[in-house]
Amino acid sequence: MRNKLGRTITGAAVLALTVTGTVTGTANASTVAPDTTGAITETANAASTDASDNASADVSDTASTDVSDTASTEVSDTASADVPDAVWTSRGWPAPSADPHLPDASGNIPADQEEEPQPLIDEHLYGPDSGPTPASADPVAAASTIDGHGTSNWAYNNLDTRWEYRTDCANFVSKALYHGGGMQMRPGGRKADNAWWQGRYGFGKSWAWTSADYLRRHVTKWRHSSIVPHEYNAHLGDLVFFKWKKERVYNHVAIVSAMVQGHARIVQHGLKNETTLAEVIQRYSRTSNPIEKVTIVRPKDRN
Repeated sequence: MRNKLGRTITGAAVLALTVTGTVTGTANASTVAPDTTGAITETANAASTDASDNASADVSDTASTDVSDTASTEVSDTASADVPDAVWTSRGWPAPSADPHLPDASGNIPADQEEEPQPLIDEHLYGPDSGPTPASADPVAAASTIDGHGTSNWAYNNLDTRWEYRTDCANFVSKALYHGGGMQMRPGGRKADNAWWQGRYGFGKSWAWTSADYLRRHVTKWRHSSIVPHEYNAHLGDLVFFKWKKERVYNHVAIVSAMVQGHARIVQHGLKNETTLAEVIQRYSRTSNPIEKVTIVRPKDRN
């Protein structure tokens, strides 16, 4: 049985929403990232700067790291710290050399090379999933509002579902919104922001179903979503979108599965299926491609 609480997180992304809609503040991510020996000793404080894209949180391009009271290390800007691959893999993360958000041998960021979702099987084999079952006993609420707890519960209980795309995060989140949250499909062109569907028009799924950035645009523009200004205000079922510094768009999305003392645990189809928001930020904070924006979205409208 999985432990939902997992590691204790002692820091948070703390944001302040100004009257102009700009986010200011600091992102203090104190996490359990390992040092070169595998010991848990580091605390990263990433300063946040102004952001204007949907009131997202800017995470600093660089982070200061206190390794110990008596020693300091010089951090490489091209690797996920100077931590041996085996240390990362022992904690459920892939080796930095296998991370698509870090430079490959040619210096490219694999996650930024493709816009179109890359299916793992023939998309024409996809049929529409069975319709979701409303989770709310209130028929009015069930007909109008996405059930965040239902979204979170479905995601948590279905982490082991088959990956259908090479980057399957948005597809997984869409399934959780559909099956658990009761969000209804919307027709439209495959690449249209307002369209969100699967198994229609002779294609497998719309891009808003399978692409993190298209899904972000869909829920923020067409589902009357609200932007959550602080991590500690997040609720179960909120969507967490990530943008890396060297990537043009938001390339990952996850779901808040639990709140522990004001800090968000997330589930995802990603490099590590169950983790924390702070741990993900720390994973990349000492690399040449850190996470520079985190946007937490609470979608509202089912229809």
